[in-house]
Amino acid sequence: MSDLSFAVSPEATASVHDDGVVILHLGNGRFYTCNGPGARIWRAIEQRLSLEAIAQEISSAYDIALNTAHQHTVRFLAELELHALIRQQAAL
Repeated sequence: MSDLSFAVSPEATASVHDDGVVILHLGNGRFYTCNGPGARIWRAIEQRLSLEAIAQEISSAYDIALNTAHQHTVRFLAELELHALIRQQAAL
């Protein structure tokens, strides 16, 4: 999974703020909210960064071990994917 990048689903639109992000799934009308780290990950997805690059950014930004950042990032990405807000693609 480390060589993957992710793309925002065409069904999702987001509003990123300093303290988080609000995501709207246009297909089902549901809103999802995330905190600051979630907003950072969302921005990284918009930039189509790889999983490793996202985990590295989270590790640096929040001064946590890379392994911990990787585990939390994988869980968060899986949650976004479960709700059809993002999709996996091969890293560019």
